Amino acid sequence: MSRERLTCLRGPRHKAVAWSCGVLVLLAACGNDTQSPPSEAQVTDSAGVAIVTNPSGDAVYATIAPEPVLSIGAIDGPAEVLFGRISSVAVDGAGNLIVADGQMDEIRIFDAGGVHLQTIGGPGEGPGEFRALAGAWPTAGGAIVAADQRLDRITRFGPDGELVGTATFRGPGEQPVIRPIRVVGPDLFLSRVESLNLPSLEGPFSLEEALESISDPSGSRSEYLVRHDLEGTLVDTVTSVPGQATQTSAQGSGTNLSIQILRLPFSSAAAATVSPEGRMAVTTGRSYEFSTYDPTGTLERIVRLTEEPPLRTDAHLEAWVRGSTGGREPMDDTQVEAALRRYREMPLPDRLPAWNSVVIADGGEIWARRFAIRGAETVARDVFAADGRFLGQVVAPASLRIRHIGDGRVTVISTDDLGVERVEVYELQMP
Repeated sequence: MSRERLTCLRGPRHKAVAWSCGVLVLLAACGNDTQSPPSEAQVTDSAGVAIVTNPSGDAVYATIAPEPVLSIGAIDGPAEVLFGRISSVAVDGAGNLIVADGQMDEIRIFDAGGVHLQTIGGPGEGPGEFRALAGAWPTAGGAIVAADQRLDRITRFGPDGELVGTATFRGPGEQPVIRPIRVVGPDLFLSRVESLNLPSLEGPFSLEEALESISDPSGSRSEYLVRHDLEGTLVDTVTSVPGQATQTSAQGSGTNLSIQILRLPFSSAAAATVSPEGRMAVTTGRSYEFSTYDPTGTLERIVRLTEEPPLRTDAHLEAWVRGSTGGREPMDDTQVEAALRRYREMPLPDRLPAWNSVVIADGGEIWARRFAIRGAETVARDVFAADGRFLGQVVAPASLRIRHIGDGRVTVISTDDLGVERVEVYELQMP
């Protein structure tokens, strides 16, 4: 967010979170005493891979305190606390917060008390600069590794913020679309890779053929989780996951032709996470199931809940349409009905997605975020022990995007009613 935009939004600060017992079950005093504890998981073995099947439950694993113990960000003030679009937040071994701003294309480092220590990077294509900063993460040695999605580049900074080197992601395939996830251990990087599967440029092909090759309304095209070393060399492919369902359309003609790729509403999207030590968790988002991999990339466990995602209804679709304006002027009823007619002609899935985000806590627990419709006030996260046992749920405001869990706290990216982003830290309250 630019300083000019922040100036026009100047006004009283709006808290990023405001909730009460009447809205959320967050405080211990608001808990439901009738909730049942997690049931015993059933563990079976399949060729050396543990399959852990958990009955669903409504037990509360923890609650999140209503007020943050630390909040960094403002609608107006010093440049270092004015965020545009935060793409990642990570915590290093000293408790410092490494914040990557994907709009400003710079990395800001704060100590555990929120004091700004330094800013590195900046917009551009030169060494140490970024065009589309996807994130920045610490290594065990105190260095920082950043990734640029547009330049397909890895950039390394030393403990003092000095530029160490850059490298370009190489492979797999020709012109892969690489979505960085985070640095893994001391010398690897995990990413999601997909290909648009464009037809060969050798020989004529029609626009219809091009659109058909890109479109994937069933989500059957695979994406891959791959690891590169910090020199950009492809090391291995961990696993494949189904891509998100898409539909394409074209506008214009000749040199003014543009092709739009639409992600179909309610289509499941795979999600993956990795701990600093290299343990990975992956879900397709199509069912309440995730897989875990050890640091060598070997599948170790499949974890399931005996529950299906909810059936999609017309009410879900209408809520999605009304919430799709992105803060712009709300649609009137005529516009909503027109949009509903368009979407009803699309091959929408019958069920809502299951999980759409996973985070591995410092203690090894895995938090899986349930899909929530646009505009929802709260979202639930299912929490599992490192061995796959279901521990319970954490319900929190949908405006909080959890990025780190450790030492009894959660570090989040929060967004207030004005769209202002902040980095905040909340205490976890265990029942």
